[in-house]
Amino acid sequence: MPSPSPARRALAPGTDCCLAILELLRGEPDGLPLAEIHRRLGVSKNMAFRVLADLAARGYAWRTASKSYVLGRKLLALAAPRVGARNLVDEAAPEVAALRDACGEGVGLLVPAGGEAVLVYFQPSRHPIRTIYDLGVRIPLHSNAPGKVFLAFGDEAERRQRLRLQRFRRFTPRTIIHPGVLEAHLARARKAGYTVDFAEELEGIHCAAAPVFDAEGRLVAAVVVTGPSDRIPASRLEALGREVRMAAGRITDRLRR
Repeated sequence: MPSPSPARRALAPGTDCCLAILELLRGEPDGLPLAEIHRRLGVSKNMAFRVLADLAARGYAWRTASKSYVLGRKLLALAAPRVGARNLVDEAAPEVAALRDACGEGVGLLVPAGGEAVLVYFQPSRHPIRTIYDLGVRIPLHSNAPGKVFLAFGDEAERRQRLRLQRFRRFTPRTIIHPGVLEAHLARARKAGYTVDFAEELEGIHCAAAPVFDAEGRLVAAVVVTGPSDRIPASRLEALGREVRMAAGRITDRLRR
């Protein structure tokens, strides 16, 4: 059994085990069974079981049907992004819901996190056939409309840094994997005020997204409309881009009040 690292020995055993489990599960979206958590962390099964039971009881973890443990949504609620004194999700939620009702497709709110974007709020489409995205999911920036918002808009130094962090992985035949091609695409997006993707990360899914700014003009979030390409054909994306741009503008106005 591996011994704890020096940094971990400095913590109380219960705190050590709790934080180690949370950090481990953060990188395992499909979850891990108790035996694997015990093996990887080098803590006793009894200690791991008691900590996991406490985390589950308070909503910080939950046990799946396959008896694996995954992070609970309560952690995301605690980490809800704030813009000044305002809760970003609370300010955006009415506009996200209104846009979902107006366009009929799923609408999400994402924030930047280094070279990725994180989904912090989502309202699914009311159509019987729809795509559901888990809160907290992290996505690269080069291959989808909301990610491109963080590459196209905002502070130039931050924009360049995010571009440098992209690995330009190809997800579909339409993924833009050449930096020069992407830069030209982003320049057009800045003129339009919104970004799009044509099934560049997920086959059959088209998206349009637009930037949200705070009172100081800093880029803080992206709003995205997403749906199947048969309901969002290429011919509809321009009009949808204008809709999401206006919704993002209304969220910006809320943050500036």
